[in-house]
Amino acid sequence: MVMSSKKDRYNNPAWYHKVLFEVLWAICRVLNYSPRWFRFYIMQPIIVALLRIVRYRRKTILSNLEGSFPEKSHDQIISIMRNYYRILGEIIVDTICLAGAKPERDGDVIEWINGKEHVERNKGRDWIAMASHFGCWEYYLLWGWHDTECQFMGVYHPLTNVVFELFYRRLRKFSANVTPVAMADTVRYYLRHRSKNYTTVLGLVSDQSPKLRADTEWFDFLNRKTAFVEGGERLAMKFGVPVYFPDVSRLAAGRYSCRFIEIYDGKEQVPVGEIRRRYAENLERMIHREPELWMWSHKRWKHTPEKQRAKYGADTL
Repeated sequence: MVMSSKKDRYNNPAWYHKVLFEVLWAICRVLNYSPRWFRFYIMQPIIVALLRIVRYRRKTILSNLEGSFPEKSHDQIISIMRNYYRILGEIIVDTICLAGAKPERDGDVIEWINGKEHVERNKGRDWIAMASHFGCWEYYLLWGWHDTECQFMGVYHPLTNVVFELFYRRLRKFSANVTPVAMADTVRYYLRHRSKNYTTVLGLVSDQSPKLRADTEWFDFLNRKTAFVEGGERLAMKFGVPVYFPDVSRLAAGRYSCRFIEIYDGKEQVPVGEIRRRYAENLERMIHREPELWMWSHKRWKHTPEKQRAKYGADTL
C-alpha cells in the first residue's frame, strides 16, 4: 500500500505539484538557452557561494575525504573539499541547463572516446553500463543521442519530493530511445522490452550504499570495507550480458569525455562479487585521478562490517 500510494503521487500529482513543476521546468528551459559565460561566471559562483555559506553537508564531506585519503594533510583535504563545492555547483548548473536539451545545441557536452567502436562491438547484443556519481552523471543518458538505434534504460531511484521526481522524469527523456526506469521495476521492464530487433542498454549508477543485509559483501575501496549495490552484477550474470565501466574525465566547465572499459564479457565464469570488485577498482582509480568529481556529500559509509556483525551475528562475514 505504501509503494502504491507513492506511485499514485507521482502518476497523479496534486494540482499544486503540477504548477510548481511546470514553473520549475519553464525556468530551466529558459536557462538552457543561456550562454556559457552566464552559466559558469554568474550562475555557478552564486550556487557555490550558497553551498559554502550553508556549509552543505560539510561534516559528511570531510569525514568521507579524511577516511579515503589518510595520507593527505588537512590542508589538502580542505582543498579537495573546496574544489568539490565548485564542481557540485557546476553539476547543478549542467543539470538545470539540460532541460529541453537537443543534440544540435547540446551534443558537444560529452565526447564518447571509443563510442563508434563500442557501438560496432555490441551490435545485436544488450549491455550494461555500471556508472557512478562522477561529474555530471545525467550526461550518461545522452548516449541515446550517439547510438540512436539502441533503447536506453536509465535506471534510477525515485525521489521522495514529488516536484523534483516529475522534473527528473521529464529531464531524462532526452530522446525517444531513452526511458527512465525506477530501480524496483528494472528486471520487469527489461524482460518486457528486450528484443532481437534492437540493442537494450541498461544504465545503472552503482556506487550508492545498499541496504545492510546478513549476506552483504564487502570490498576494499578507498581504504575501507565498502558495500556496492549488486543489481548490475546480478543482471549481467542472469542474462549473460557484458558490463562496461564508463571512465569519465572533465574536459572543461560543463564538458566531459567518456571511455567504455569492459569489466565483464557476458560469458566469463566469475564468482559472485567479481564484477563489483572490478567496478570498485576502476572507480577508485578514476577518483584518485580527479577526486573533486566524485559525490563526497553522500553518506557512502553509513554501513560497516561491524554494524553487520552487531545486527546479524558474528557468523555473517
